[in-house]
Amino acid sequence: MYLSQLRQHYWELRGLGIELVAAANDTPETNRDLRERYDLPFMILSDENANVAEAYGSLHENDSTRPRISRVSMFIIRPADEGSTIAWEYVGPTSRHRVAPSRLSQEIQTYLGMRHQTVSVIVPSAWQVERVIAGFQDPPFGLYRTPAEINEPGVMVYRDYMRELAMQAHGEVFRLQSSGWTLAAVSPEMEGDIAVGQRYVFTRDGG
Repeated sequence: MYLSQLRQHYWELRGLGIELVAAANDTPETNRDLRERYDLPFMILSDENANVAEAYGSLHENDSTRPRISRVSMFIIRPADEGSTIAWEYVGPTSRHRVAPSRLSQEIQTYLGMRHQTVSVIVPSAWQVERVIAGFQDPPFGLYRTPAEINEPGVMVYRDYMRELAMQAHGEVFRLQSSGWTLAAVSPEMEGDIAVGQRYVFTRDGG
């Protein structure tokens, strides 16, 4: 879901000279399986005891069931020759508060001092949203349709979260349009030979 969004923007971020690295509270085996399942081009480090999260101030301290869990966070870290300090950070209050990839790209370009900035927003089609949701459950789990029996744990959460990511993409288009960005191009977003949505490209000067 969110990792797949980052995959769609990965080469855009790499083009800015940024290396994307993720960290999760899961085992190396779980992270490896996750990376293979979603065909992720970036590393997922194992932070089982949330030591990395604690070091970066993103430890979730109020979870009574699992006190050593990290919050959803994003950090832009300066290179080693600049002290490896944090240039920008976002620590979400809940697991559902995540930075849109377009906003992350904007913050990176601002950090790099780029006056002419370009970001893109991928808005998934309604068909793609329902296709992804259906994959969570057998029999199929639709955007609004719920089978009589839910076999997979957490599928209701997955559905709600997928819808929230789709709404976030629409919200990003509105945010950029209303804050001085210029819509430069719109093109189909493809996965192989399947159109999964539209990519909106925005530009601005003086960032």
